[in-house]
Amino acid sequence: MKGTQGLRDEIKQERLKLLEGKSTGYKIKYYVYYYKWYAAGVIALIVLTASVIHSIRTNKDPALGIAVVNGAYEADYEGMERRIEEYIGVDDKHEVQIDSDFFISTDGQGAYDLQAEEKLFMTMATGQIDVLIAPESIFKKFADVGYVTDLGNVLTEDEIKKLNDIFIGHVADDSVAAVDDENTPRHEERSGINISEFTMFTEEGWYPDAKEPVYLGFVMDGNNDENAVKFYEFLRE
Repeated sequence: MKGTQGLRDEIKQERLKLLEGKSTGYKIKYYVYYYKWYAAGVIALIVLTASVIHSIRTNKDPALGIAVVNGAYEADYEGMERRIEEYIGVDDKHEVQIDSDFFISTDGQGAYDLQAEEKLFMTMATGQIDVLIAPESIFKKFADVGYVTDLGNVLTEDEIKKLNDIFIGHVADDSVAAVDDENTPRHEERSGINISEFTMFTEEGWYPDAKEPVYLGFVMDGNNDENAVKFYEFLRE
């Protein structure tokens, strides 16, 4: 497994350099487009309040954060959290957190799609989520704006070669230019792993009625890369 913190710091620095010399108005426009900050205040307050309440109640730090989009409501996520903790060797001061409270319609016509997307963007951007699991059409929204990192930054090339189905994201070469031009040149990134047929995954019944492939991606700003990879290995085994 490759170290990723240094790489992420470089990416963040590059994004800042791209904005140097730009007007305040342009910078605001950039963040509205790219990070969805127009709703960040309300969402950040909600997320922070929930996080504080959860922290007070459990007094544990996150060992791994997993976002499950459009997963089955009745699935035993709490039981899975305990099994993952045992597998990756979490001590009594840390815990695995699975957030399945993200429901986004694949056609974008849902009444609460925007709120769910904004909450997910925020939790990913603030490092609360390490792993994203979502149906292909939803996964694409986050992969194409660079919220999940290229698999090569987390897995070895030998491990990647063994994968049967990889989601290829199309990320803008110049994220600043993409604010005004959605047709700005893009490059391909190996963004996700198809886990639809993983035995462990199917037995848990997270997506019993899935009509499209389900992908797993490693979040760009996640803080627990090593445990994220162990979770992937847990599902694979």
